[in-house]
Amino acid sequence: MIFYFEEPDLVEMWMKDTLIPLDIIFINSDQEVIAVEQGKPNDPTLLGHEDTLYVVELNQGSGVKVGDELEFDDDKAPTMKVLAPDGST
Repeated sequence: MIFYFEEPDLVEMWMKDTLIPLDIIFINSDQEVIAVEQGKPNDPTLLGHEDTLYVVELNQGSGVKVGDELEFDDDKAPTMKVLAPDGST
């Protein structure tokens, strides 16, 4: 799931009523991953980061890391590709 916010800001997410572990990925306006938090099922603890414009939730263990980038195609929904050290996806 991807969340878009109108302006970069402190964004906080929680896992209340979520039954599976998730990677909660915070992305800035440069479309760069600035933090990856591991959400625990049913945990009401707020996980947040400043300067966040997008949040992506993926199954835990996604392999996304700080520095990865979100890429947009003009005619498609936002997609995220994890790049290997050699630049391949």
